[in-house]
Order: sequence, then structure tokens, then C-alpha cells
Amino acid sequence: MLELMPLLVAALSFGAVAAIVIVVGQYLATQAQMQRRLPVPARTSDGSFGSAPGSLQAFIARHFDAKRFVVDSTLRGKLRRELLRAGYFRSDALNYYLFVRIVVAVVLPISTYVVVEFFLGAIPWYLKLALTAASIALAIVGPSIYLDQRQRRLARHYRQIFPDLLDLLMVCIDAGLSLEASLNRITIEIIKHSRQLGLNLMMMSAEMRAGRSIIDALDSFADRVTLDEARSLVLVLRQSLELGSDIGETLRVFSDEMRDKRVFRAEENANKLPVKMTAPLGLFIFPVVLLVVLFPVAIRLVRMISTG
Repeated sequence: MLELMPLLVAALSFGAVAAIVIVVGQYLATQAQMQRRLPVPARTSDGSFGSAPGSLQAFIARHFDAKRFVVDSTLRGKLRRELLRAGYFRSDALNYYLFVRIVVAVVLPISTYVVVEFFLGAIPWYLKLALTAASIALAIVGPSIYLDQRQRRLARHYRQIFPDLLDLLMVCIDAGLSLEASLNRITIEIIKHSRQLGLNLMMMSAEMRAGRSIIDALDSFADRVTLDEARSLVLVLRQSLELGSDIGETLRVFSDEMRDKRVFRAEENANKLPVKMTAPLGLFIFPVVLLVVLFPVAIRLVRMISTG
């Protein structure tokens, strides 16, 4: 009987776990079925569901307005442009940016001070002061550094998709559409691959519908995506429209050049791989190989010394 006790305990444990899984699974399936039958909750005016996100947004909009913090129109426009370049297209993105900056500037130094006092209390006072000052500096410059890094990452992403955008634009123009209609048409396809680039195109279309010229709207688009290729496209289209040349042929030549540049960048990154692999090989793989080679020799030397 004692020999069967482990098997009995294992069987009972397995049965208990299986029963719990079955009950929880049935409960989740029932809840999912009920949620599918329930009507979809209505969106609030700000596009969020429920009251909690709406209340948070209302709190941020009421207490973290740029005018409340005496941010003039020039600085407000600059911050809004930086947020657009970083991929934040909400109308209240500036309010959230101010909220995050204030929260980080308050929470990070206080957290650093608490950690230093409770866990690093034995260190000298000047090190505590240095750590607290470093946390304050990081809280001040951290959000700006994050925006810069996000802008660079988005610019690299845009640069990969930009040749495809030109190809789609060239196909639409060759099919007989105007430049404005072609830009509106490719927005639907581009947003499937890149939401941020598609939203930039939608903003450009909205500017053209508001009365701006195509060249001015494209110039604003190039400023938002921060790409030299987009600025070159604006110059090419401006020259083509002013001289009356064929836009389709111009885009075909420009698109071929952009695809060649993308291939050259891929080859450049591939050629950089051997140099980048040198440090990991030297730090992680070479010591292991050296240990595997020398370990049998070390064992033989230990045996010879112990028996000699």
C-alpha cells in the first residue's frame, strides 16, 4: 500500500489540476460567449471606451494644458511638430507630453532618494547627492532623448517603405490618376504596412482638401517624416510641375534611384556584420572554445602532479 501512495498522490494531483483547468476554461468560454452577445459599448467623444480612460483624459486636458503652463505659441508649435515627427498624432498629445514630463520629474528623483536611503544608506553623503542629482538630470532630459530616439527609429522605418510608396504612386499616375488622387489612393495601401506613414499621408490629404497646394502639402509631409528622400521628391515634383514634364517618367527614374539606394544600404549593413561580430566572438565564443581545448590538458597536468 505504501508503494502505491506516490502514484495515488500523483493521480489525485493530476485530477485536481485537470478539474480546475476544465472549470476555468468553461467559465472563460461562457464569459466570452456572453461578451459576444452583448452590444458593443459606445465610444465616448474622445474615442475611448468606458469612464476610466475618459476621466484620465479629461483630467490631463484640464490640468495639463499648455496655456496653463505658460507655453507660448512658438514653443507649443515646436513641441507639436516634434511629437508629430515621433509618431504621436493625437490632438492632445502635447497635454500627455507635459503630464509625462512632470510625473517623471517628480517620481524619478523621489524614487532614487528612497532607494538610496533605504538600500544604500552606508555610502557617503556626496555619493547620495550625486545619484539624486543624476536622477534629476535624467528626469529633465529623458523625455527629449526618448523623442529623439523614436524619431530616428521611425525615420529608418519610413526609409524602408518609401521606395514602395513611390512605386505605388508611379503605378497610379501611369493608370491615369492625377497626383492628388494618386496620393489619396496609395494612403489606403500604405497604412496597411505602416500606420505612422499612412497617418502622415492622411494629414497631407487633409491639408490639400483644406486649400493648400500639392507642393506645400508635400513639403509639410517631408518635414514631418524627416527624410532626405521625401525632400528630394518635393524638389523633383516641383520642378516637374513648373516645367510641365511628364510626372510618371520623373517618378519612374526617381523610384529606380530609391530602390538602388535601399539595396546599397542593405549591402552596407551586410558588410558591417563581420566587424560587429568581432566583439561577441571575442567575449563569449573564444573563451568557451579556449576552455574546451585547455580543460583536458589541465586535467592531465593535475593528475600528473597528484601522482608524481
